[in-house]
Parts: sequence; structure tokens; C-alpha cells
Amino acid sequence: MGCTSSKPPAPASTPTGAGGGSAPQPASDEFEELANRRKSVAIQAAELDGGDNYASLAFDGTKIGTFTRHGISPMGHGSRVGKAKINQDRGCVCWPFNGSHNQALLAVFDGHGLSGEKVSEWCMQQLPQRIEEKRELLAKDPSECISSVVISLDKELLHMQSPLRPIALNAGTTSNILYFRGNNLWVGCTGDSRAVLGRRAKGKINDFDLSNDHKPDLPDEQARIERMGGKVSPPGPRGLPPSRVWVNGRVGLAMSRSLGDGEAKGYGVIPDPEMTFTTVNPPTTEKGDGDAFVIVASDGIWEFISSKEACQLVEKHLGKPNAAANACEALVKMAEVRWQQEEGAYRDDITCIVAFLPFVEERDDDEEKLTTNEQISIQMDNMSQSILKQGSAAKTGETTQAADDDDGDDDGAEFIKRRLSVAGSGFNGFSQDGDYKA
Repeated sequence: MGCTSSKPPAPASTPTGAGGGSAPQPASDEFEELANRRKSVAIQAAELDGGDNYASLAFDGTKIGTFTRHGISPMGHGSRVGKAKINQDRGCVCWPFNGSHNQALLAVFDGHGLSGEKVSEWCMQQLPQRIEEKRELLAKDPSECISSVVISLDKELLHMQSPLRPIALNAGTTSNILYFRGNNLWVGCTGDSRAVLGRRAKGKINDFDLSNDHKPDLPDEQARIERMGGKVSPPGPRGLPPSRVWVNGRVGLAMSRSLGDGEAKGYGVIPDPEMTFTTVNPPTTEKGDGDAFVIVASDGIWEFISSKEACQLVEKHLGKPNAAANACEALVKMAEVRWQQEEGAYRDDITCIVAFLPFVEERDDDEEKLTTNEQISIQMDNMSQSILKQGSAAKTGETTQAADDDDGDDDGAEFIKRRLSVAGSGFNGFSQDGDYKA
């Protein structure tokens, strides 16, 4: 499957907003504008040990790595043997993003509840496009843009006409979104997935949290929940079981902010992302001082690994082949070991993205300077057979239609290996336009 030049599909009807009526659609000239720009390259986190290491094919593994690992649950009460759970985590890397190599979008979603994977997946599919559609607002105020998109996704999930509403009433997802524009970084966090910056000073790596974990027992979060009629139970020893939000004696949500979870929305659980802004200062040399990398991951990483420990582990891979991909893999595997040590036959889903800085870059061929024939429209597909098949095709040299790399070099095959995701008709019950298929 090769690169194709195509216009975006005609706008399909989307779930209506909370206020009723049809959701506004971009005017036809806006879609023409989108057609005249390079589309984002969107890559979903691959299941670790699930086959070909496709992450190194899609991106330069020295700069970006992303993996996920499904959780396990005991075979029975008291059993020390675990069985695989449905992976409700989703991770996504978009670079180039919004028609520019100088912009990138990294996002992690941690679904929970019965069929929570459908909520996290729908949000993962919708988010990049929704942000790009608000291009003017993104340029003017990225914090407002990201926040408005996340809140609108929550409203659509819970709208009376949404086919996902029956699921989203009792299931939901966290979200942690990192938007890079050059050295400017905006982070929007809803829930307890965490983003961390690895910053080296005087030769020593330090951790700097870019987001707060929205646990129900945080003073401000607990005050809001209790003001709205919800109840908060404290965490147990060493944080397990975690603090929880209780609604009428039930629900037991382990976070104070989320998308979905309609039953808890009237009791202080909100979708609003907490936004932060940071200007990163990447090191000028490989081992020099500066902001060396970012990590964004679900709480499957952070439950038993501190931000400091994670940064120390990631730094060890700097300067090595496939540094980011291998650092990400090492972090996921460390989390697996910790879960086994602490919880035996139970393990949460684990998803992680590692990006070494700098990885965005200014190029002369970005945005409107591209012609329609130079576009590449690449879309996400699932992380099962299609991805593995594409990875195998790239490795075996199967014939594909390739465009020259963006820098003008005649290395189309390498472009495929580093950039190509999989085009398809949608995955896990959703079409490309976001409509749910029963």
C-alpha cells in the first residue's frame, strides 16, 4: 500500500452537540484549503512484542518511539495466573501535523469501564482532525483550541443521539495531549495520564512534570466533587486502592476528570483539560544541558515508576541506535516487571510515547507551499493485521507507490519506511468519518 494524493472525504454528519441541532461543518472552501495542505501523518502505538517493530518504520526511532502493552487479570479469585485483558489504552503520534514539520501532536488516552476502549479509540481518531479544523484558533490560542476540542468530544459522546452514549454513561477515558510548535509546547491533561520533561542541568538529568495527575483526593479536585454532591474515598496504603469518586454509593471512578463517564458528570467529574505552556530549550549537543526529551504515558507506567526514575532510564538510551523507540520499550518493560512484583497476576494497560528533542523542524516545503500533487494523505488504522502486514511489506521491499522525501532527495523507499502508516476503512467498529458501525 503506497502513498496517495487525495482530497479529504466530504464532511459526514457528526453527533450533535449538547445544545441540540447539527454540529457545524466547515465550509467547502475550508475543505479545499485542507486539500491543498499536507495531511498529518498519524501513527498509533503498536502492541509491544506483537510482531514487527513498526514504530521504527513509521518514524525515525532515534527521535520518536511509541508502544502499548495490554493488561492482564487473574484467571480466578486468588489465582496467580493471569489472562490477557482488552487493551483500553490508545496512543497516537502525529508528525508532521497541521501541514507542517514544525508542528507535532502526541496524545495518550486511557480508557476504563465496560467497553471503555471504544471511547478511547473514538477520541483518538477524532482529536487530530478536530484540532486541524480549528486552524485559526490553533494559531491564535492553542490552549483554547485544545480545550474546546476535548470538551466538545465529551459533549458528543454523551449527547442523546450519540450511538456511543450507552457506553459513555458508565465508561470513559483520560487524555493527555502535547502540541509542539517549534520549541513551544502546550500540554492539555484530563485525568491521570502524565507528561514529563527530561531536563539536563550541569550534566544531570532532572524530571519536570508537564501535567498534574487528576486524582480525586487532590484538594481542589475533592472540593469541587464534594460541592457537587459526589463523595471521595481516600487511597489505601502506598496508594492502592486509589482514591475514588463515588456517586450515590456507586461508580468508584479513580480520577476526577475524564471524557465520558456520564453518570459522574453531574457530581464534579469534568472533561476540562488542565493546560500548561512551556518553552523547551533542546541541548545544542547530544550530551549537553537542556530539555532532552518528553515522555507521555498512561498510569500503567506511573503507578510504580516515578517521573525521576523514568527520566533516568530514558536518558541511558540517548545517542544509541533507535534511542527513543528502545527507551520507550525499556520503560514499558520496566512497568511490566513492577506490576508483576506488586500485583502478581494483575497488570494495567501500559502505553508510552518518548520523543527526543528537538524532533520538529522548519522546512521550506511546509503548508501552503505544497501543491495538490505533492500531498500525502495518510490515516490511522488498527494495530493488528494491517499494521503488521504493512511493516512486513516495507521490510521485504514489496512494490509501493512512493513519493520523494520532503527534502527533495530521491529516496522514496526510505520515506515509506519512516513515514507511512496504513490507510484503511476504519477500525474496531468506526468508519474514517467517525460514525459508529454496530
